[in-house]
Amino acid sequence: MNFSEKLIAWIQKKRWWVLFAVGLSCIVAARGALQVGVDNSLEIWFVEDDPALETYQEFQAEFGSDEVVVLALRAEEGIFDPKSMQALDTLTQIAANTEGIAKAYSIANARGLDETSDGGLDISPLYVPDGSFDGAKLRKRVQENPLFHGRLVAKNSKMALVMATMEAHDDIDSVRDGILNKLADAIDKSGLPVHTAGMGVIYSALNELSLKDSQVFILASNLVIFAVLALLFRRVVPVVITLLVIGVASLWLMGLYGALGRETNMVTMVLPTLMLIIGVADCVHFLGHASKTQEGISRDERVRKSLAFMFWPCFINSLTTAAGFASLMAAPMPVIQDLGFFAAIGVIGAFIASLIGCTIGLMWPSAEVKTQAGLPIRKAVGGLANIASKHPKAVLVGGLFVLLLSGLGMTRLTVDTYSIGFLKSSHPVHQDSEAIEADFGPYTPLEFIIKMEGDLESEDTLDVLRGVASWQDAMERQEDVGWTRSYVDGLRRLGQVWSSLGPDGYGLPADDLQLYTLMDQYNPESNPGLPKMLSSDQDELRVTVGIPMGSAHDFKAMIEKLSALAQLPSTASLEPTGYLPLYVEMMDSVVESQLSSFGLAFFVIFIMLAILFRSIRLAALAVPANLLPVLMILGIMGACGIALDVATVTISAVVLGLVVDDTTQFLYRFRHELQQRENVEEAVAYAVRGAGEAIAITSVVLGLGFLVLTLTAIKSIAFFGLLCAIALFAALFSDLLILPATMVLFRPKL
Repeated sequence: MNFSEKLIAWIQKKRWWVLFAVGLSCIVAARGALQVGVDNSLEIWFVEDDPALETYQEFQAEFGSDEVVVLALRAEEGIFDPKSMQALDTLTQIAANTEGIAKAYSIANARGLDETSDGGLDISPLYVPDGSFDGAKLRKRVQENPLFHGRLVAKNSKMALVMATMEAHDDIDSVRDGILNKLADAIDKSGLPVHTAGMGVIYSALNELSLKDSQVFILASNLVIFAVLALLFRRVVPVVITLLVIGVASLWLMGLYGALGRETNMVTMVLPTLMLIIGVADCVHFLGHASKTQEGISRDERVRKSLAFMFWPCFINSLTTAAGFASLMAAPMPVIQDLGFFAAIGVIGAFIASLIGCTIGLMWPSAEVKTQAGLPIRKAVGGLANIASKHPKAVLVGGLFVLLLSGLGMTRLTVDTYSIGFLKSSHPVHQDSEAIEADFGPYTPLEFIIKMEGDLESEDTLDVLRGVASWQDAMERQEDVGWTRSYVDGLRRLGQVWSSLGPDGYGLPADDLQLYTLMDQYNPESNPGLPKMLSSDQDELRVTVGIPMGSAHDFKAMIEKLSALAQLPSTASLEPTGYLPLYVEMMDSVVESQLSSFGLAFFVIFIMLAILFRSIRLAALAVPANLLPVLMILGIMGACGIALDVATVTISAVVLGLVVDDTTQFLYRFRHELQQRENVEEAVAYAVRGAGEAIAITSVVLGLGFLVLTLTAIKSIAFFGLLCAIALFAALFSDLLILPATMVLFRPKL
């Protein structure tokens, strides 16, 4: 007996001890798996000491959190109505009293900056909740003050905002959902008509859907997969074996994942899907081939010979796929490194689980697939074999045509991430965001820091302040800017009050002495609900800009556009900061790392194929068939306007894993048949018929299962399911048409 037969014979002989070891390992793994949570915190996306992350952390340490929950109260009768103001005051108090909210700011708790009748300064609260409420006076104070009009109250007076700033947390992603849930519960109890928006609100909605809606559809997807397997296998036991294999492999992987202190995220959430693909594929190959093994020998020997024949192609496939994923560890981002490391281990684990499960399961006759199972698929595979053998040039020309179409589609492919776009337009978060933008315009806060060489008492500071004022004016003239806010606003409002020039007086005086006087009189903490706008050392100015909710690409373009408008003295430097610049870099780095690492993975896989099959020519001839499905998916994405983002970028890894699996099975069978017949056409035909049925069953089963995911409410998961299904069928035809036709036409010698 060769090595594979000896190994399988040992598993048969020691089956009860092997099952005991597997069961014990599953119990141990379950403890680790139960520790796995969800973590999309900033630290997992950046390496330690990353400059962008350090800049953000420094900003938070000085100015506090920049994560704002925007609460919009709609008042059709007008916000200056007594009942509306009472409702706004209630909403402001709800936000301020919610655990995890640091500050809540609205006209209900803001202080004005107005001139008194005797020429003094009125910094009294705009609203006092008692019987002396004067709506006309409040309207006048708000509409005459640029700090409130159009910023906290819509210009049509039908909506008012409460800007709730969260407390700064190193692990805000782990506590955000809890804070927002408490806030939402309190608002629901109040019965107030409130719209809620903000980046954190979007993430929380995605987390909620991921844990609820997506799980339902993923379960439904798996049920469809196993139902189709049962239909094709014509028996339940092979399906149960496959289910157990996938369960054990997934439990092993997630147990290790949890034991090493990892938590799942937007990138590594693809790991269970990879286990599903590898587990189903290996089981289909092992179980399917067992039913075709010769009769007339003992059952144990039949199983041993059958699985021994499939051992090496499945093992080679596992090695190449694992090596491809392991190459992702060269990426600079921790999440990509984790994906590569754990996917590589998981692939090997899935192979081991499949070998053990099928070896022991096949000791019972009911575990075999019925010989008539999959007959329609068998006939279709036979037809493809004839086409590939008899018309190789036509097949390759067709493949080239598909490649050209894919290339045209790829020219329209965008690399971007639009978080709110993951939610359907009917989702409440999406609708709330649009409602707020309709009344207020852009509201998403973008932060900048202006660093000065000296503090406020330095002579150069006055030029900086005037430069900031001019920059804010230039930004507010942009159609896609809703508002700006800085320390300078208070000075300009104070100058407006003292000048008695009305709207024309909103600005900084040209006289240095007058400006120094304003700076001496203005207290930036007169409105305690406002975020901190001046650093403790008074050498950094914070400027916040309201921009449209958009994608990472939109945010990046806006940062560059607004930065270019700044005309500041040489003694000051401008730096985008806060969450949005970090979000841009984070999203760009994820996608770029995946793409660059995918190229390395592709190279490593085919080097290993060349080594394992001892033929560079054979591996090289397999390249077109393996590239075509990947390029086809990218082309479809470009043509349909589906961006390559943090959710869909993992599709390349899934497609590569599946295509290489099919390629390895075909090449192994082709090599075996060519050694038997020494006729390429016959070897190709037999190889397609021998390996093609299992390949086709795997593709059909998984494809139908993934199509179920298109029904989920999260667009990213729906797109992932659709693209996976298309990729599976593309890979099927590529490996059963393009690859065989290539072998016939170029006739490799072994």
